[in-house]
Formats: sequence, C-alpha cells, structure tokens
Amino acid sequence: MEPIRKISIPDFQTLSIESLGRPIHIIRDKLDYLISNSCNILTYELQSWLKSYNIKCNINIVSVHTFSVDEMNKSLISTFNHQSGGKIFTSIDTPTLIKLADSFYATRLERNCSELSNSDLRLQEKIGTIIATWLAPQEMWTRCEFEPAQGTGLYASININFDDHQGSIHIKLDEALVDTLTQELDLQPKESMYLPFCQSLESTPVKLNALLCQKRMLLSELLSLKPKDILPVELLSSVPVSIGQQHLFNGTVADNDGQLVLILNHDKES
Repeated sequence: MEPIRKISIPDFQTLSIESLGRPIHIIRDKLDYLISNSCNILTYELQSWLKSYNIKCNINIVSVHTFSVDEMNKSLISTFNHQSGGKIFTSIDTPTLIKLADSFYATRLERNCSELSNSDLRLQEKIGTIIATWLAPQEMWTRCEFEPAQGTGLYASININFDDHQGSIHIKLDEALVDTLTQELDLQPKESMYLPFCQSLESTPVKLNALLCQKRMLLSELLSLKPKDILPVELLSSVPVSIGQQHLFNGTVADNDGQLVLILNHDKES
C-alpha cells in the first residue's frame, strides 16, 4: 500500500463560502481600472503640493483580501465611511509619509525618526480623501474612527517614486463597502454562480486514502530489511479514511464474496 506522505503546502487564501456568487471580482477589476486611470491625477496633485516634478504614482496590485484581527495599526490608518455603508482604509508606509510631509510642510531638516506626527497624518488623510473620491463623490464620505474589519474585501497598493525614494500607499475596502459599491455601480451578475458551482463541485474527482495497517519496529530491524523479506502485519480494527491530510471518518475492513471492502462506521465521526 502506498505510504502516506506529508507534503509542504504553500500559503493560500481560505475560500469564503459567503463570497460565492458575489461580484467581488467584478469590483476588483473596476477598482483596478479606476486606480490605473486616476494615478495621474494623484501624481499631478502631489507635484502641485510638493512643488516638484520628481514624483510619480502608478498602480501596483489590486486583489481580493481576507481581513485578520490585528493586521492594521489604528494609529497609522486614515478611515473613511461611505454614507450607504462600508469603510475604506488608507495608509502610507512611514518613511514615505515622513518624506512627503517634510516636503509638503517645507521642513528644512530631513527627519530620521520613525514616529508620525499629527501633521503627517493630516497629509495622509488629505491623500486618502482624494483616493476615496475615485470610488464615490466626496460628499458621500465622512472621516471616521478606525474599527477593525472582518470578512472578505479588497486590497490595493500604489507605488510612489519621489526623487530617489520608493514607497507605497495601501488601500483596503471592507466587505460592507464592496456590497455598497456592488449596488451603487449596478454590478450584480446576470445570473447566480451558486448552482453551477455546486454542480462543478459535485463532479470533482477526489482520492480517498485508507490506512489499513501500522507496524512498530526497532530502527535496527528496519535497517536490516532486505528485498523479499516478509513482515507480519495485522489489519487495523478501525481504519481511518482521509482526503490528503484531512481525516473524514473511520471504517472496518471486511470480506464480501472474495472482495475486500470497507464498511463505514455508523458514526462517521468515530
């Protein structure tokens, strides 16, 4: 019998069942389009504020994002609430925000600290306001206190090149805002994906693995094994059945007219 092997699985994003059939990917593509076409506007505004042409903004990535509890530091986030529900979170990496603020406020000495001042955060809020208006008119947004987000939303980042410095603006839309934009932009799919998904899922082939026996032996005995050696084994009274590393249920091996069969236990959890 083929031995069970443990393989390394790369990090992956958990599938949110609640997102099935929702047009979050349509919103993602729309956000990608809006940011791509609006980066020139942000570039122009920053050039005007900083009185420098050595600054340029361009889109980096837009992706579906699953929020975790402690992923955002509320003291570094500018949060805006949409009047119909949902929040957008914007932040600029600290070294970049300090460099932009020093130029914006015409500071004579370049700071080397990593602590953000209220003036730094006001500039970040000013930039965040511009970004929010790419999604909805300014009168639909209000500055609000930070609250942790849950569920599945969207994440985008914008690259900023300023003189010889490179940094990023981070943008996150919570699940409620994705729902709001779905309604506001009339991006509901023409038909539900739920039934086609269920049909596709039901026809997906899977491989069941059943562990029929286990044997304990000394390492010296293992090292002394040779081809054609015979190992006495006993079938397990309760056979664990799994798909990959996921245990499903236990069963019992039996003979049925000369055919080896696996009988599922009455209680699949046992």
